[in-house]
Amino acid sequence: MRTKGRDELEARVQQALALPTKKEAEHIVNTVIESLEATLLYNLGTNGFTLKLGSFGKFSIRHKPGIRRKIPFTGDTILTKDKRKVRFVTLGALRQHETVLNRGGNQRRQSPAKAKPLSEPDSEAI
Repeated sequence: MRTKGRDELEARVQQALALPTKKEAEHIVNTVIESLEATLLYNLGTNGFTLKLGSFGKFSIRHKPGIRRKIPFTGDTILTKDKRKVRFVTLGALRQHETVLNRGGNQRRQSPAKAKPLSEPDSEAI
């Protein structure tokens, strides 16, 4: 299934490069995405690998070792599998735009432990 974002990206590539057909723009977008994916997959074994894309963002790979967990029912301890995390961080104009959007009503909620307690009414005022 095609996504709206990908169709828009292909249209922008076609316009920017003055390509005669949308099929050519689709081929270019697919090639770029496949190249990014292949680069990340090839370097999954490299802890700390970073793929930076100008003012768009950067992908970074971080390895997390397995940890010991205790199974409450049996009392056994097991070692979980190692994990590889791929993280994306926005940069440049995209980050500035994201910051402006987040200043609106999309602020993080406080956890219940940090939330301020409701003030109780004074007993004398009643």
